Amino acid sequence: MTTRPSSRSRRRALGALALTLAGCMGYDYKLNERVVFQGPRLFVDYAIADEHLRACVAQAISDNRITRPEALEDLNCSQAGIASLAGLEVFTGLRRLGLDGNAISDLAPLYPLRQLELLQLRGNRIAALDARLCQGAAKRIALAGNEALACADIAKLQACGARLIDVPAHCASPAP
Repeated sequence: MTTRPSSRSRRRALGALALTLAGCMGYDYKLNERVVFQGPRLFVDYAIADEHLRACVAQAISDNRITRPEALEDLNCSQAGIASLAGLEVFTGLRRLGLDGNAISDLAPLYPLRQLELLQLRGNRIAALDARLCQGAAKRIALAGNEALACADIAKLQACGARLIDVPAHCASPAP
């Protein structure tokens, strides 16, 4: 005599299978050609013109299995040859952003990033700063090596509560 598993045990088995598969991102699971489980997909709905920034963001999304733009909190694109940050504003969850050693001059795409806590901009082409960088969370900003930076702009950031990690040599206060 053959016994068939009860419907309750089949449901438990399917539930256990679904839980096991839940950790598998980006896969569809089919039973009799019918999708029974669809894993979350990596976030791809962004437009970044700078090819070097686009490649860096794509790698971070893949490495961290990012499925929503606000889930990307850390991005290190130092020494990547980046000239433009346009398109980065969609990642509103960014908390730490490393951009040292690039060719960046315009920081406007960073203004909407209100969660940003640490911004590393050493060795870029920044000539001007805007107090809109201070919106949202308290900021720590590294600026050394931006030799075209107007030193008066540093005072604007300090006045709005930003903490400067370092500044360009021509803006450093002389030792007493």
